[in-house]
Amino acid sequence: MYGVYKQGIYNRRGELVFYELFLEETTSGKYPEGVDPLKATSIVIDVITELGPRNVGGGKLLFINVPAIFLEASMFDLLPPEYIGIELVENKRLSSTFYENIKVLLRRGFKFCIDDFGFEKIDYLPLLNKCHYVKIDIKNSPYDEEELTEVIGILKDLKKGIIAKNIETKEDYEFAIELGFDFFQGFYLAKPIRVKDARTVAFIKTTILKLYEALKKGDIKNVVEVLEKDVGATYKLLKFASSAYFPKPKRISTVDEAVAYLGLDNLVKFTIILALSEVFADDDDIEIWKKALFKAILMEKLASIYAPHIKEKAYLAGLFSTASEALNQSPEEVARELSLDEDIIQAYEGKPNEIGFLLSISNLLEDVNKNESLLGKVARLLNISKEHIEDIIQQAKKESEKLLSYTS
Repeated sequence: MYGVYKQGIYNRRGELVFYELFLEETTSGKYPEGVDPLKATSIVIDVITELGPRNVGGGKLLFINVPAIFLEASMFDLLPPEYIGIELVENKRLSSTFYENIKVLLRRGFKFCIDDFGFEKIDYLPLLNKCHYVKIDIKNSPYDEEELTEVIGILKDLKKGIIAKNIETKEDYEFAIELGFDFFQGFYLAKPIRVKDARTVAFIKTTILKLYEALKKGDIKNVVEVLEKDVGATYKLLKFASSAYFPKPKRISTVDEAVAYLGLDNLVKFTIILALSEVFADDDDIEIWKKALFKAILMEKLASIYAPHIKEKAYLAGLFSTASEALNQSPEEVARELSLDEDIIQAYEGKPNEIGFLLSISNLLEDVNKNESLLGKVARLLNISKEHIEDIIQQAKKESEKLLSYTS
């Protein structure tokens, strides 16, 4: 398990002025092994978008680590420049596209910081006139004390804010103060604070392509159809719709409603988030989601008979009823996190309502295996024949399998 953490950065008066946000293993306190830097960046951006940058940083600037070679201006479409800074890491083989992206982000008001600065790294030099801050690791600096003093003097002449990182002891802090650093970061001043556990939710790879095609045509109906076939993408869409990015979270009853609420512009931004995530479902996910889709379709078909006015709600309730397997959370936790309709939340909590009744019926039918007595009982409750119930189950199975053939 890993989480998004923040660590304070202080000025010479000991005042907290910025935060750095990053991904860490919750147990080891280290960068998660095997996680691509771009993936880490997208997870951090996802969490900030969900919680809101002002809520995360208390109004302070939040620096996000971004591998420079992957910098995309569109990555930051959902984030306000007054609260977000970009810390450039791994600055190698920088292209003209990278510099164009920097220009766009500078025009929008974003602040830039170069991590692990050194004049001997020629890739950094073209960035100097574009950045606002530089960060130097005082434990692993390539310079001796005299050289470091000279470097700091040059950077001050260039009007750059200079951050000393890796301040682990009182001696480190006093040394950095004496050298003339402007800002300070490290365990001596503040340990990282967990902002939120990061749970990666996978989705089907072709969802991005199909969403892109539907959005390019402005085909909202197709957008809904694409999303309804992908449990992970639906989860992320509803999470986005209920995030702090929108001032008043809306109670959602259907995917259709969420799509209409977001509108085309925000759906494009959502698709960018999805594309940056690059977390694609494996075979185990697909099997779990096949079960979730079966439940959703079964609930929708049962609602068509029992209470047609809640058909769309029933689909969504069925889709997340298997959240314990698919998302490692209880259905009611997911429903509250996604601001789902109160009827769905109450049904998950076991309170009596029409959705709850249909959930109970679908649970009975999920593993019915030609149990004639059970089929008869359900048939009487719904006032239809046993044959009709059997047909509904078979239709739901076929449709869920067909929908997931979409993965190829």
